[in-house]
Amino acid sequence: MNAALQILPETLRWRSREVRYYEGGWDDVLSVLPDFETVPFRAGPEEPSNPFLLTVVRKPLTAVERPMPVGVVSHRYSLIQHRDVAMRCREGLVHAGVDPDDLRYEVGVSQLGEWMNFRIYLPDNYSLRDSQEEVIDLRLECFNAVDGTSRLIVLFGWYRLVCANGMVIGESRIEIRERHGQPLEMDSIPKRIASSLDAAQADRQRLEEWERELIDIKDLAPWVDGSVTEFWGKKAAARVFHICRTGRDVEIETFARGAASEKPVRWRRPVAGSPSQAGTKYDVAQALSFVATRRNDADERLGRQADIPVLLQQLPSQPVRRRP
Repeated sequence: MNAALQILPETLRWRSREVRYYEGGWDDVLSVLPDFETVPFRAGPEEPSNPFLLTVVRKPLTAVERPMPVGVVSHRYSLIQHRDVAMRCREGLVHAGVDPDDLRYEVGVSQLGEWMNFRIYLPDNYSLRDSQEEVIDLRLECFNAVDGTSRLIVLFGWYRLVCANGMVIGESRIEIRERHGQPLEMDSIPKRIASSLDAAQADRQRLEEWERELIDIKDLAPWVDGSVTEFWGKKAAARVFHICRTGRDVEIETFARGAASEKPVRWRRPVAGSPSQAGTKYDVAQALSFVATRRNDADERLGRQADIPVLLQQLPSQPVRRRP
């Protein structure tokens, strides 16, 4: 492995396969990403090829590796290389006026390299501090799978350092859709990132509004038993409920009867950065983010992080509290 790379402790799985995360410089993280090609799908070297399907093959990263098949796709499939995605995303940020020397990088790859989560952390001047003086970083993330199982997704998200929580707030999500007979919209990524960055910056206002919107603790039970349970199930809803009420995570007794707020629990440790009792929508957002970010499945984690603003809309709040 490249000596300049650092393996991160983050644990994640994509379609039941282990994902390993690295951080390092631009060239260092790119070195982790393999290249792929499509070849005929056939039973053997001399056998006829399938007229409808192709095999996606990972090219060797080192001299000792051998080509590895990672998926089967149709002839209409347009292969998007991981490196191309990462480079277009960085290009978009630079064109939007971000200094490339101030960027930080992380990359997560599945065991065979067919799935990638590339992260670019923006400079400190794009970060913000909440009322507890905790730093929230803005980062650009892209998700790509070369085996045809999912679309390419690019989005901006907010990452709170004290608790390693992430959430997707605004309309900054870009999905690249495959179109028959036409190349994928890769050239549009840099241009679309500039407008998405503007939308992500507008999220600052939303975060500040959540910090000023007071909640009544009595409203939590009906909200978690209704909206949160409907979206995430009783186990996650119960964790959100108790983090908001006590600042501590819990483990529920799975087979016990009752609504999420009523289930017996075993207490776990306090949640870093969480108040002893939620008083604002921002506090509740962090409880939601903590539970969402701890999902071990990559697709579920991203989906739940994007659910947070929708769930908060369904939680009653008091008139906005003005800053002193």
